[in-house]
Amino acid sequence: MLGSALIVASGQQSHRGGIFTSAQAEAGRVAYEKTCGRCHTLTLTGRQGKPEERPAVSSLSEADQKFIQNYSGRVPPLAGEVFLQRWGSKTAAQLVARFQEARFSFEEAGLTDDESIVQITAYVLQVNGAKSGSQPLTRTTDTIVSSATSNFEASPVR
Repeated sequence: MLGSALIVASGQQSHRGGIFTSAQAEAGRVAYEKTCGRCHTLTLTGRQGKPEERPAVSSLSEADQKFIQNYSGRVPPLAGEVFLQRWGSKTAAQLVARFQEARFSFEEAGLTDDESIVQITAYVLQVNGAKSGSQPLTRTTDTIVSSATSNFEASPVR
């Protein structure tokens, strides 16, 4: 029993050294702003159907507007407590996989390669308080999201 407790604990260690590089997060910010940020907003806070959300829905492509309307104007946040409640117990690899699934809905936006998805994931983790380091994030990084963001204090979005 002690052995299994150690395995669980070791899988959930805090990764203060970083699970992505600062270059990945910066490239992810640029890619996010061109793609995901249109629907999830540039602040990563998602949409609640409020007119002050940016970019304004009316400024988006017809396809993006239809996507948002299909969800009654609500798009989930990619930062903050609600996001961490949903994704905190999952691994970074699972988050990358979810972003890869979502990507196929938005190929016209230029989101076509796996590396961009990994970079966007690094940016999302950074905004949620994870620190960069020398270890690059990969599609198989098995770090638990909450351990990477354990001292959650959302980074200001530029």
